[in-house]
Amino acid sequence: MQQLSRSEEQVMAALWACGRPATRRETAAHLPAACRWADTTLLNFLLRLEKKSFVRPEKQGNRNLYTPLVRRLTYCGAVSEAHLQTLYGGDLRAMVQALADTGRLDYAGIERLLRWLGEYQAANPEYDYE
Repeated sequence: MQQLSRSEEQVMAALWACGRPATRRETAAHLPAACRWADTTLLNFLLRLEKKSFVRPEKQGNRNLYTPLVRRLTYCGAVSEAHLQTLYGGDLRAMVQALADTGRLDYAGIERLLRWLGEYQAANPEYDYE
């Protein structure tokens, strides 16, 4: 899957946050404060996303409704896997260690991760963990 630019990811995150096909204005309302672009800039990002087959515009009256064509989970999983392979040679432990060693994953985060891993393992007993 093609990786998006940081700005394109911000637009997709805002569109996903809408929870339904959304107008440019509705999408803009879900952007973080640092991404309050001019209308034309946001429209340009939406056009780029359309060309990359991430959104589909649909004319409704005098405005477009933008529908995400890629699920957030699908995109995040693909991009995370690509980063894991590129930066850590596929070693998830090395990635978690880098986050912990640089203070981006604190003890409370590690506790949450351990708890989640236990819950995930319990909910998926058919998975071979050996």
